[in-house]
Amino acid sequence: MKELYHEEQKILSEYVGKVKKKDVNLEDAVGIAMHYKDLLDQSKVITRISDRLQKKLDHANQKIKVQNNEIQKKNGELEITIDQLDKMTMGKKATRILFGVFVILFISEQLFLEPIIDSWAQGNFIGIGVMLIIALMLKFFESKLEDYFTKQSKREILSNQSGTTQQNSTEEKSQFSFLKSKGAA
Repeated sequence: MKELYHEEQKILSEYVGKVKKKDVNLEDAVGIAMHYKDLLDQSKVITRISDRLQKKLDHANQKIKVQNNEIQKKNGELEITIDQLDKMTMGKKATRILFGVFVILFISEQLFLEPIIDSWAQGNFIGIGVMLIIALMLKFFESKLEDYFTKQSKREILSNQSGTTQQNSTEEKSQFSFLKSKGAA
């Protein structure tokens, strides 16, 4: 492979040799000046092109930074929305389950507990109080059930992510073992 400025290096060496021998004439000085002018003109062109390319690169990098910031912002918003949606879904699931439990408790209270309360005490206030206590307990259990479902959902997501990570890691290890076996051969 030839050196980048092989021809120019050769011309300079010849000129330096002539200067050392003190065998320089006007044609040699004009020749070296012309080569120097050509190299200077080429350097100017290369510098202008390089400057334009650098400006384009800087502009593209700035655009990428802005887009990355927008993507990070959108990812944050998406994560919040997903969390809210997940919580709402888990809340609906807990509400459905507890609604069924409430219906069973209400029917059980009306069939079994209400006759006992009526025979024991005169008035509807105790029956209403029992129903109120049941409703408050169910609300408490609803929030606990919602938290349980949310944690279970997060564990499931994390286990899926770790499974994917382990699968990728196994694939990488198999690729490296392939490379090691090739290198050992």
